[in-house]
Amino acid sequence: MLDKFKALAWHLQLIVLVGIAGLLYLSVWYFVTSGTRAEIQAVEDQVVQKTAQNETARIATQRINEFRSLYASKSQEYDELKVLLPEQREITNVLQGLQDTAGESRLIVMRFTPREDAQQEAIMAKPVEIEVDSNFNNLRDFFEKMAKLQRIVSITDFKLMTLNSQSDTRTLHAQFLLTAYYASPDDLSKPAQPNKPGQPPAPNGQQPPAPAGQQPAPPPAAPPAS
Repeated sequence: MLDKFKALAWHLQLIVLVGIAGLLYLSVWYFVTSGTRAEIQAVEDQVVQKTAQNETARIATQRINEFRSLYASKSQEYDELKVLLPEQREITNVLQGLQDTAGESRLIVMRFTPREDAQQEAIMAKPVEIEVDSNFNNLRDFFEKMAKLQRIVSITDFKLMTLNSQSDTRTLHAQFLLTAYYASPDDLSKPAQPNKPGQPPAPNGQQPPAPAGQQPAPPPAAPPAS
């Protein structure tokens, strides 16, 4: 056998050797490394699976963080709304504060008559009929303080008259309807909503109440000399 192989031409010998080497390589590749290749493929599949799971977890974590941020923002908006809209049990204190503000502005309160509470969509309104005697400067000071209140109030149905008998502190008689808004217990029990709170609607086609920090009603013009 060996003699026959030696008798072959060199290029035929090379072909036979290459064929034998190929058979040996295929045998080793198929019988020896097949288990290792299967393990490698299983590890690669696990890597792909874990990568997909990690991406899913990353997206879920990002969404959780976004939800926490949104929840904190809405909670802050809700707390701010509760400051602007007091609870029903606090409305008496709010009305007392309005009376104190009138006293600080040196208004002479002739009438301070609360009306029945009224439902206006999602909030409650507490209208109060007010009549005061004052001079122009003190009345303007009262309106400026109303504009700076950390509560939602509105002033409508404004009437202004000059007094026949005047003094330094009493030259005008003013009548107006002051409405304080508050949240009902049912509204306070609801979770904060994504939308920002809008201005409360005004009854009977009147102007809506100005938000805190803005003038609720323009100061009255100086009355003509009597």
